[in-house]
Amino acid sequence: MRSRLLISLAVLMLVFCYFVKAPSGASVNSLGSQTRLASESPSSEWIAFLASRKTVPLGTMLLEEGGNQGIGQSLVGFFGRMGDSPWSTGLHESRYAYDFIESIHVWTLCLFFGLAVMFDLRLLGWAMRDVPVAELAGRLLPWTIAGFVIMVISGSLLFYAIPLRSFQSIFFRVKMIMLLLAGLNVLIFHSGVYQQVETWSLDAKPPRAARVAGALSLVLWIGIVLSGRMIAYNWFDCDRQPQPAIINFLTNCVPNGSGN
Repeated sequence: MRSRLLISLAVLMLVFCYFVKAPSGASVNSLGSQTRLASESPSSEWIAFLASRKTVPLGTMLLEEGGNQGIGQSLVGFFGRMGDSPWSTGLHESRYAYDFIESIHVWTLCLFFGLAVMFDLRLLGWAMRDVPVAELAGRLLPWTIAGFVIMVISGSLLFYAIPLRSFQSIFFRVKMIMLLLAGLNVLIFHSGVYQQVETWSLDAKPPRAARVAGALSLVLWIGIVLSGRMIAYNWFDCDRQPQPAIINFLTNCVPNGSGN
C-alpha cells in the first residue's frame, strides 16, 4: 500500500512538472500587476528572483513588516508576491495542470470523505453495528491516510496557484479553522477513548466519548466540504466592493484598494 502511494505521488508530480508552463500572453493577477510573458523562462526567472532577494525566515519577515502594518497585511503582501512569481502564474494559467490537480483534489476528497463518514456512522452506532470498530478502522485507515495525503498535496498546489485570493477568501479561512478543529478532534479521539477500543469494539453503541467524536467529525467534514466548494464563488471577494465591514475586517481587505 505504501509503495503504491509513493508511486502515485511520483507520477502526480511528474505530470504536474510536465504540464505546468507559462501562458502564451500577458495577464493581470489579483494584485493588478502585469505578469511576465510566456517567452521568458519561468524557471530562470524564479531562480533570478530568489538570487536577488535576501534570505529571511518567513516568521522574521512577518514580524518586521508587522511592526508597521500588522501581521494580517504582512501576509497579504507575502501572498501577493507569491502570486506574482512565475511558477504560481504558470500553474494558474496552465492549459492542463490546474484542472488536472483540481480533479485529483476532488477525487481524493471524495475518497477521504466517504471513508470518514463510514467510520463516523459506525462510531455513532447508526450503521454497520455488527462490525467491530477496531476491524473497520484497520481496513479503512490505510485508504483514508492515502486520500488525505494526496488531498493535502493537491490542495496546497491549488492554493499556490491563487494564493492571495484564497488567503482573503472568508470561506477559505472558515475551512482552515474547521480543518484545525477536525485535526484536534482526531488527536483527542485517538489519544483518549480509542486507546481502550478493544473493550468496546464489539458494542453496537460505542461509549459516549466515541459517539461525540464521531458526531463532531461528521459535522466538521461536512462544513469543510461546503466551505471548500464556496471558495470558487466571488460573493465576498476583496475586489467586489462595497462589502460588509465585518467581511473586510475578517479577510484583511482594504476597500480603497491599498491593501489588496
